[in-house]
Amino acid sequence: MTQEQSEEEICEKTEDWDHNDVGKRIPKRVTPNGTYFNELIVNVFCHLCGSEFIGPSREAGGFIGGHECLHAWEFNQVIGRDDGLVE
Repeated sequence: MTQEQSEEEICEKTEDWDHNDVGKRIPKRVTPNGTYFNELIVNVFCHLCGSEFIGPSREAGGFIGGHECLHAWEFNQVIGRDDGLVE
């Protein structure tokens, strides 16, 4: 890998990622919860509602998990289940 190729794969942004950043890596990202190194920028979306997320892979997992919980709750409301269990 050449120096030029390496620079194209690095993203120095700390926010406002877009489709052009997907596939690049953030060399170092500091958050209140810890420091992330070489984190991949990804693009994910919810198959049920169409919401989309572009950003660090760690937050993408939270986006997907959050939507899974939200939609499970919505389904439980529709079927009238109130015990908190998901079918």
